[in-house]
Amino acid sequence: MTDETENTNLPAPPPAPRRARSVTGGLALLLSLVTLIGLGYVWYVLSYKAHVVGLDVTSSFQAQSAALVQLDNKIAALSSAQTADRKAVKDLARREASLATNHRPGRHWRVRAAADLLLIANEQLRFQHDIPLALLALRQAQRELRRQGDPRLIPVRRAILQEILQLKALRRQHTSTMALELVALAHSARTLPLALPRTLRATPPVAAKVEPEPFWRRAVYGIWRDFTSLIRIRKEPVHERALLAPKRAYFVRENLELRLYGAQLALLEHRPALVGANLAAASRWINRYFDVKARASQTVLAKLAALQKDTSALKWPDISLSLHLLRKLSRAAS
Repeated sequence: MTDETENTNLPAPPPAPRRARSVTGGLALLLSLVTLIGLGYVWYVLSYKAHVVGLDVTSSFQAQSAALVQLDNKIAALSSAQTADRKAVKDLARREASLATNHRPGRHWRVRAAADLLLIANEQLRFQHDIPLALLALRQAQRELRRQGDPRLIPVRRAILQEILQLKALRRQHTSTMALELVALAHSARTLPLALPRTLRATPPVAAKVEPEPFWRRAVYGIWRDFTSLIRIRKEPVHERALLAPKRAYFVRENLELRLYGAQLALLEHRPALVGANLAAASRWINRYFDVKARASQTVLAKLAALQKDTSALKWPDISLSLHLLRKLSRAAS
């Protein structure tokens, strides 16, 4: 009897470890899901930041490339028109020489030819800004009036001579030191310092020595810090400088050089309006992407401002006085 009582009071045998294995598997599955979500989040953050950095520079480069292509097309069209005008003037001079040798000119024939040449000179200078072609037409008109031998045409010949001298002075003024200064500025664009955000210029604070935290706490803190850094609201007195990758910096410098070379080309073609537009675009480009506090950038900006002032002061001379005098004498004679 006593042995049976003792057997009933003994503890039950322990259950099988199946429950412990299920708990361990659930924790492993949960940890795998958390790791997968964290990796996906890190990939999203990296791809988003790369897209934000390259978006502004890529769109700006494409816009500048399209504008340069349009400018090249316009220059090609103007060059073809200028070539056609030169051929027309040479053909007119050849026909006039042929008529002078084969036919006896009348009293007013040379005067009408000189009036046509003066009109061509005014149109070429006013619309095409072609100084060489305008000079050619003025010299031919001066030659025709000299062959006429009429003393009443002496005031007209004096006016034509003054206009020729004005065009020669303007041509020397356009092609003097301004073109050389633009070439020097284009070469200096390769060494200008780029602008860096203030967050990159500031030295990072020295972290204090603290005891290591658990892994899960560091992971949660890192995810929260990346999430809060996606959106920032700050008050800036001026626009923030664009952060450029080393590969993008090459295109920024090339665009600045193209602007300066475009200004030089417009200067050689005697187009002051296009020169001023290119210089203004170069100044905006430097203020946006380069460090304006650097001494080299300030020097370049000062030179660009001086060139803009000189370009705005340039004025095309008025060569219509000789044409008005000739028409007045022709009406009085008729």
